[in-house]
Amino acid sequence: MESVKKTEYRAPALEKGLDILELLAQQDEPLTKKQIAESLDRSINEIFRMLSVLVEKQFIEYDSYTSTYALTLKMFALSNQHPPIAQLLKRATPLMEDICNKVNQSCHMSAYSNGEMTVIARQESPYKMGFSLRLGSVIDICSSGSGIVFLSFLSEEKRQSVLDRLDATPEEKAHALSHVEATRERGYYVGESPQIMGVTNISLPIFGVLGDVLATITIPYMTLNSNTVHHHIEDLENTKRELIELASKLNQNLS
Repeated sequence: MESVKKTEYRAPALEKGLDILELLAQQDEPLTKKQIAESLDRSINEIFRMLSVLVEKQFIEYDSYTSTYALTLKMFALSNQHPPIAQLLKRATPLMEDICNKVNQSCHMSAYSNGEMTVIARQESPYKMGFSLRLGSVIDICSSGSGIVFLSFLSEEKRQSVLDRLDATPEEKAHALSHVEATRERGYYVGESPQIMGVTNISLPIFGVLGDVLATITIPYMTLNSNTVHHHIEDLENTKRELIELASKLNQNLS
């Protein structure tokens, strides 16, 4: 029997553009044209037109003062126009604002896609001090409340598939897995931030209509002394209860 040979279709220009976007997405700082070319092992002439098109389409922005390129939030915005996420963000925004005003803490929502947890919504504390993440920030799945909650409510097969894609050490994966059972039983995660002293992560899942984890919502609770800051700070237990109620409202709204 004659074997069927797969035809490989290539789109060099598209591949070049995607390579540029992926490179810029991984950077903390904007890059010059030369840096981009060197990182992708291409000549400046090869990427010049593609950079111009990406700037024109507003996927990247060019700073004429520093002669550098950086990623815009256009792809992030496009991904959040997907109906379930768009609906969730619309409903969550006023609720997140309310809870932050009530407990004087910040709040953020994250969603998983292609091996990463990304902050898709955020609300800062109304108080002058607080801890918050930038919109579009990528969260370490194995070392965050958001990531642990996401892993906890996956099937065992899906959880392993996610872990296999992560660039995490065996110890980091074991740490995350050690919290799965308790998190599933409680329905939420509470634990000290491994990165920031004095911050306790309170994280809950937000379920879609099919019972899948559509997103996670987290309050990075910053421990403050109400007596010395002369401002009411809701305690951890009450803050947790408020966040549980908020997540419950979002789950119901998605039904």
